[in-house]
Amino acid sequence: MDDYIGSASHKGLCIALDEVPDAVLVPASRVTGGSVTAKVVHGNDASLMIARREPGYHSKPHRHDCEQLNYVLEGEIWLYVDDGGFLARTGDAFRIPRRAIHWSRVGDGGCTLLEVHAPSLIGDETVKIAAKGLFTAAEGSGKAIAVASEWPETGREDVERRMRDEIGAR
Repeated sequence: MDDYIGSASHKGLCIALDEVPDAVLVPASRVTGGSVTAKVVHGNDASLMIARREPGYHSKPHRHDCEQLNYVLEGEIWLYVDDGGFLARTGDAFRIPRRAIHWSRVGDGGCTLLEVHAPSLIGDETVKIAAKGLFTAAEGSGKAIAVASEWPETGREDVERRMRDEIGAR
């Protein structure tokens, strides 16, 4: 039985996530521990991903020319944004402003996030290969904006150290 109601023109707008291959979200050279994979779908102006950060994940500072909204589905994650940061746990939502330098680390339990990026964070080669566009045949995918991550050579260990000191003092 066809799951689509109406004309066949709606095909392409829906996909089961188990049909989306895992993308390597952050290359091994850009982490100091752990790994992160994601299932990524996108339209012309936004991408949505379910990203799993494995235990011990710790990314290097980066930025991208898109706003990022996240919801913690499972686990907890330390987020560092510019000169500060916070701990987000299961059920929390948070935002990373466009072009803000940010990075994260997770503990022994790992973390799974629902992430939305606008414009689409599909410009990195490993993501571009696996991401699935949700377009009708008439639309095609030629108008999709594809933003990539940038990895500035900047040390931010002082931010993490200061936060650990502040938390320990409480």
